[in-house]
Amino acid sequence: MLSIHNSDGEEVAKVHKPECLFTPVFYDLYHATQRFNIVYGGTASSKSYSVAQREILFSFRSSGNILVIRKVGATLRDSVIPSFRHRISEFKISEHFTFNKTDAAIYNKRSGASILFRGLDDPDKLKSFEGLQRILVEEAAELDFEDFLELNRRARGRSDIQITLCFNPVHEQHWLKKHFFDKPQADCYIRHATYKDNPFLTDKDREQIEWLRKYNYNQYRIYALGEWGVTDNADPWLFAFDAAKHLRPSLQFLPSYPVYLSFDFNRQPVSCVAVQMSPHKGGADSFVHFIKEFSAAAQLQELCAQIKAAFPASILYVTGDASGNHGDIGFEKRNDTYYQMIRSYLNIHPRLMQLNSRNLEHNDSRNLINMLFAQYPSLLISESGCPTLAGDCRIAKVDENSPRPGTLKKDRQVYKMDMFDAMRYFFQSYFKDYVSRVII
Repeated sequence: MLSIHNSDGEEVAKVHKPECLFTPVFYDLYHATQRFNIVYGGTASSKSYSVAQREILFSFRSSGNILVIRKVGATLRDSVIPSFRHRISEFKISEHFTFNKTDAAIYNKRSGASILFRGLDDPDKLKSFEGLQRILVEEAAELDFEDFLELNRRARGRSDIQITLCFNPVHEQHWLKKHFFDKPQADCYIRHATYKDNPFLTDKDREQIEWLRKYNYNQYRIYALGEWGVTDNADPWLFAFDAAKHLRPSLQFLPSYPVYLSFDFNRQPVSCVAVQMSPHKGGADSFVHFIKEFSAAAQLQELCAQIKAAFPASILYVTGDASGNHGDIGFEKRNDTYYQMIRSYLNIHPRLMQLNSRNLEHNDSRNLINMLFAQYPSLLISESGCPTLAGDCRIAKVDENSPRPGTLKKDRQVYKMDMFDAMRYFFQSYFKDYVSRVII
């Protein structure tokens, strides 16, 4: 039983069996006090479910109006209003509310608050609201930036007004990303969610969402991973990549073969791909298998512990980003290089440290890797073991703003490319015979 209190602390209602109704998204969002609350991510993640619960419960704490917005008013009748009414019914508090179909409003009889449903396609209905305290925008990605500015302008007159924007991250060029993510706002709470945040889904529900991976990877990014959708890759960096040819749901670990670890160094995060390959290169039965990826946000020791746990009895070779040879960049030991720490943490013999003295220029690396993807007998990536790398291969594109040919597009938002870089360094280290064919 959950007790609901008004702003004076008086108990005004009870919600039955709350543990059966709330998801982690709701609990994280419920106490947010910032002006802007951003709830974004994938499908079936409980975003809309949770924000509706939040506004219903808030309606007991104030007599102020709650404005629920969508771009087109008709869609409110089909989805948003029924969602609110179902949440009220689930809470078993229907006696405290009345619904007026003509006004498109739900009234809280106990507090006097109104939940008003409006579409931006009818601006006359938005002109004047007395006592407006909260705005919830469902499917906020439908709005233009000018729509948002107008709503923000109308949210005035109180210091505690909140605007909640709920959406799927459909496109990396969207104004929502540019306004709230590329230039973070001070008075803003952001909650990312995917279907994994929803404990009420069935196994069949989860299987259907994961199925998107095979159908359309961009849709999978948006609706399964809750990541920003990418533009069509008109100029792919890895043009020889073919998902049907190079990706497998999983790859078997081969205990009798060594594991090759290739690192990429960024402070957030350090990344590593683990590879197994045949000792002979280029023969009809030769193979390169990318079997697992690792990352750690702040501790190289943590990442190495993950590697040791995954391959406790394997011979480990180490290579990767040449910047790891530089001193005074380690997280835990000020004067050690990354590779000195890796060698120590993994207890690796010096001859197994096969490091690059410099990184190839992007265009040289591009020539090498596309040749390998096009010609190598068996070059495979495990989607379950290396999901980020598999995604990077799909979206890797040439940076159109770089004066250097073949530059790989990177940022710290959509095109992080950390695992992809680790793969590039692996090929540079162990396929020098191919390098000599393509680089003068």
